Order: sequence, then C-alpha cells, then structure tokens
Amino acid sequence: MSNRFAIYLLALGAFVIGTAEFVVSGVLEIISQDLKVSISVAGQLVTLYALSYAFGALVLVMLTARFDRKKVLLYSMLVFVAGNIIAFFSINFSMLMLSRIVLAMSGGLFFFVATHYDAQLAHPAKRGSAIATVITGFTVSLVLGVPIGTLTAAYMDWRYIYLIIAVVTLINVMLLNKFIPKLAGSKPISLKHQLLLIKDKKVISGLLTTVFWILGYTMIFAYIAPLLSNIAGFSIEEISTALLILGVFAFIGSRVGGYAVDKWGPVRTISISLIVHSTALFVLTVTAASPIGVLLTIMVWGIAAWATTPANQFYLMSLKPQSSEVVLSYNTALMNIGMTLGAGLGGVFIKYISVQNLGWIGGSMVLLALVIASFSFKLTPKRRIT
Repeated sequence: MSNRFAIYLLALGAFVIGTAEFVVSGVLEIISQDLKVSISVAGQLVTLYALSYAFGALVLVMLTARFDRKKVLLYSMLVFVAGNIIAFFSINFSMLMLSRIVLAMSGGLFFFVATHYDAQLAHPAKRGSAIATVITGFTVSLVLGVPIGTLTAAYMDWRYIYLIIAVVTLINVMLLNKFIPKLAGSKPISLKHQLLLIKDKKVISGLLTTVFWILGYTMIFAYIAPLLSNIAGFSIEEISTALLILGVFAFIGSRVGGYAVDKWGPVRTISISLIVHSTALFVLTVTAASPIGVLLTIMVWGIAAWATTPANQFYLMSLKPQSSEVVLSYNTALMNIGMTLGAGLGGVFIKYISVQNLGWIGGSMVLLALVIASFSFKLTPKRRIT
C-alpha cells in the first residue's frame, strides 16, 4: 500500500511539473502585456523551457546517475520550488526567463528519475502500469492544471499560479521524503555506448518522428491563447474552457494510443494518428473563426496528437529493448528540442503572418513526421514491431 501511495506521489510531482511547463500558453497574452514584451518574445518562454528541460532530462540524469535516487528526487523538487518562487517575484521578463531555466532543468531531472523510480517500487508484473501512472500525472496537467491556472489568472495576478505550484510541490516533497524508500544509484552508461545507439538509422528516424510531430503541435499550442482570443474572440474564461477541453481529449488520446498499440501495433497507430493530427491543424485554419468549429477541431487535435506518444515510445523500445532507458531519455530530450523549435519558429512566423495561418505550417511539420516514420518502418522487420 505504501509503495502504491508513493507512486501516486510521484505522479503528483509530474502533475505540478507539467502545469508549470504548459500554463504559460494559457496566460501568454497576460504576461506579454504585464511585462511589456511582444507575443512572439513571450512565446520564447516555451522555447527556453523546452531546451532547458532537455538538458535536465539528458545531461543532469547522467551526472547524477551514481547518487542515491531518493536524494536526487527530493533535491530536484526543492530546486523546482525555488524556480516557482523566482517566477512569483518576477518583476521583469529576464527574471521570468531565469525561473523557466530553473523550473525546466529540475523538472526534467525529476520526471526522468521518477519514471524509473516507480518501476522499482512496483511489482514486476505491474511496472508498466506504474510508469503509465506517472506519465498520466503529467498528461493530467493539461486536463486540470493548465485550465485552472489560466482561470486563476482571470481573477488575480498570474504570478500567484507559481506560488500555488510551489506550495503544492513543497507538500509533495515532505510526503515523498516520508513514503518513498531509498534507492541506490547505478553505473552510468558510457557516452560511447549511447552514441552507438543513435547511429542506428531506425532509431534516428524514430526519434526524428518525435521531433517533428511535437514541433508541429507546439507551434500551435504555444500560441493557442492569442489564436483563440484574436481569431475566435474568446475571453480568458473561454480560453480556459478550451484548454480544459484540449486537455481532456489529450488524456483520452494517450489512452486511445495505448489501446491501439495493443490492438493494431505501433506502425498503424503512429501512421493514423499523424495523418489525423496534420489534417486537424490544416482544418484549424478554417474553423478558428468559429467558436463551435474551433472547439470541435481541438477535440480531434488533442486525441490524434497524444495518441502518437505511447505508440512511438513503444516502437522505440521495441527497436532497442536492452537499452530502452537510454533511447527513451533521448526521446524525452528530443521531444523538448522539438518543442523549442516549435515555439521559436512560431514566434518568428507570427511576426509576418496571422497566428491563424500557423496551422498550415504546423500541419506540414506533422506530415513530415509521417514521412520520416514511414522511412523508419521500412527499415524495421515487421516481426520486431507488431
């Protein structure tokens, strides 16, 4: 019972990390106005976070591999609390940027360690379910954390979102300290071995699929608030509702993706989800001006986009089952690099085109992900991935 509760606490940690990461997209316009920067500049908060998260998930994980995992877990959460405090006291854009670096690096380290920690806590037959629980905590941040944070900003200063996250995280740290057992560190995998893994064309193309689908997704998600505000005419409360809908259907999508992999295999699941995802983004350019149309498109978008995640993770693990942890750490890092590129390029594009037209570019990036995935599938024997 204690271990099960500990796994839920790890999921709560993933939830607050996801909320801190994604809530910016819901309050981007408010931050832009308050700190007197353009929307495209404010969007770089997403870019910087994703890049720093990738560093935390990859480099910091290797540097701390030998240390007691409980200490690494708790210290990463305490640094995360500090990042939220910096955000709360941000009086200018530079200070907020600093907070994003601290939040992302500590959050990336925590999430990766927590994902493997809970596998050790669970019964061997339940390890997959335990890992899914922590990942679900991260996904639920889209369902609850982001819309609640956005709604909070409608009634009080947006900085209080980070103060609330800090308090919840601090409580979680105290509970984790009490309920999770110690776990010894392990010998880090050599850089040479890691580089050999990513020389494999199947692995590289599988990882690039992640980069381009999340790039297309983030290009729209990072600027969803100004799109809904300027094109659909949504108020802050209506934007919060739209983000809640997106989060709910993203959660459904992750579950649909897992079910589809078991039923049809990763190849068909990845292919179908990417086709529907790109189509939804193309359609968004037309439906963005219609409140009902945009909400229906968001529903389809959320399901299709997040159905890809478990399918591609399963596919990557099937390519290198003996080194799945390393491959998945690269996948996490590259997912955040894709988010970095998506937010950065989106910020550049909206200087010259309407935010409504980002759908064409984002949809094209997802189609490119489909082409790359198809290339990877052709290189992989069918018996390995079905």
